[in-house]
Amino acid sequence: MEASVLFISLLSLFLLADCTELTFQETMLLRALGLNRRPQPASPRPVPHSLWAIFEKGINADNPCRMESFQVPGNIVRSYSDQGPFISNEESHDSLCVRKHLFFDLSVIEEKEEVTFGQLEIKFKHNTYHGHGFQLRIYRPLHMTLKAMRNHHTNRKLLFAHSFRLLHKSLHFNLTKVTQDWTNLENNMGLILEISADGEDTDIQKFSSCHQMPSFIHTSLLTVSLDPTNCKASRTKRNAEPSPPTPSNICSKRRLYIDFKDVGWQNWVIAPRGYMANYCHGECPYPLTEMLKGTNHAVLQTLVHSIEPETTPLPCCAPTKLSPISMLYYDNNDNVVLRHYEDMVVDECGCK
Repeated sequence: MEASVLFISLLSLFLLADCTELTFQETMLLRALGLNRRPQPASPRPVPHSLWAIFEKGINADNPCRMESFQVPGNIVRSYSDQGPFISNEESHDSLCVRKHLFFDLSVIEEKEEVTFGQLEIKFKHNTYHGHGFQLRIYRPLHMTLKAMRNHHTNRKLLFAHSFRLLHKSLHFNLTKVTQDWTNLENNMGLILEISADGEDTDIQKFSSCHQMPSFIHTSLLTVSLDPTNCKASRTKRNAEPSPPTPSNICSKRRLYIDFKDVGWQNWVIAPRGYMANYCHGECPYPLTEMLKGTNHAVLQTLVHSIEPETTPLPCCAPTKLSPISMLYYDNNDNVVLRHYEDMVVDECGCK
């Protein structure tokens, strides 16, 4: 049984199971979603606008393994908060406003995933210093120790140098190659961010510009990755025409709405709150009609069943066409994740 069909089946059972069975079934469900346990976000952070925009735009059912917003292959988008500390400026020049160690925990990226895009966002929450000029530099440390972080001349590589003014705009930097290297956790020593007041400003302006800047900085990392195990080489378009009516005991698609609140997932699943998963149910009687979309094997099996019903069972009613959905949720590290899952909605059923 395919992973997504298994997910639908497990979730259906989960809704009906008693308390003694929930732990095992929920574990199976979470594994189908790529999680090792139920996320329990203590203080959920806001969902980045970029992830909301992708979710609201909807998934391309013909190619759910491509993130059109970034023009790269992928079916998983994650947003990570910065966990690095500010670094004292004892040995730095007077014009230096901020020195900060940026660190993002990428341990949630699985070995089977291929990182296709990485982007650093630096956001200033207010424009109190509107018009003041700054110089920004981002370094990649080649050796990371507390002493090295504090040393202005530490062994490091300059990645970006950028002049800017605080105008209520975020600054974005492409970190795809660095992020790909960071998937080997031993290589992830983070970055060093330095922001200095522009040399053209007076000493008074520099002081006022620098004084509260650390409290206004918010940094985050966004990655796009591709899980090839949840992709198909090609897809056929969904048929928008409604299926013809069938007798109640004949194999057909049945409605099943899954509400995440019913399984206690409303605290970590951000969107959707639920979805129409559907399922297949019914008999595959002899002779199989075209309406039942039977495989050649199923046709022969029903023929043999009509001759030897005690030794050969009838074919099974199973999905013949499925479509994907997107889920927006918090993972076990409190990262915000947008993930496309193929074959989550049963569109058509047939005999196999």
